[in-house]
Amino acid sequence: MSEQRDTISSGRARISRIALLGFGVAILAAVVMMAAALGYRLGLWSVGFALLTLTDYAAYAAFAGGAISLIGLGRSLPGSIPGMVLSVIGIAVGGYSCHTIYQQWVTVKSVPFIHDITTDTVDPPAFVAVVAAREAEGANPHDYAGEPAARQQECGYPDLTSLLSEADPATVYDRALEVAESMEWEIVAADRALGRIEATDTSTWYGFKDDIVIRVLAADSDVGSLVDVRSLSRVGRSDVGINAARIRTYLDALDESL
Repeated sequence: MSEQRDTISSGRARISRIALLGFGVAILAAVVMMAAALGYRLGLWSVGFALLTLTDYAAYAAFAGGAISLIGLGRSLPGSIPGMVLSVIGIAVGGYSCHTIYQQWVTVKSVPFIHDITTDTVDPPAFVAVVAAREAEGANPHDYAGEPAARQQECGYPDLTSLLSEADPATVYDRALEVAESMEWEIVAADRALGRIEATDTSTWYGFKDDIVIRVLAADSDVGSLVDVRSLSRVGRSDVGINAARIRTYLDALDESL
């Protein structure tokens, strides 16, 4: 009888170690994901190392941690409550990490592989005030890529067009500036005479900076105004659809305010 109890106790100890291993690997994966972003923000490594190396390893670790935790849960049932708790946490953390990375990968594959989006691909608004900061950081070129980028944008975001308003340019400009300020962007320049607003939006997690230029002109018919927006990422070849989404959100808010 004593030998049987010792065997059960030993079995539970082994199960606890399996659950602990899965939990530890899953947590490690989550820590690596956070470290990838934090290290990039602190300038410890490049965006490529953060996204293509650390995040890739984190994905493998998250999958392994979730799988090991699943085994740990199965072997912990029904007697080892600590083992079950650790396993459930490991499954949840590993699964969430895998899902986050997978969703990012799916998004990258579903949008055009570009990082410069504008409502006017023929005569896109030009950046002026943010150029010095971009060049100091070695950012992506601020000159528009032309026809290749325009073709990809047309395929991926055919809905992005200029906003035509019946209001006069001065009124539209004031509204455009108010809406830009409400977006919590950093307003870099605002030139009412030229009808141009430049701003920078910084992402919460990685601290990626995207620059925005808004142009307000009189409509060709001399009645009303024409608003064009351009959003350009400083780093990365793909913006994962962020620039297009930003322009849509801004124009919807501006249209509603007019």
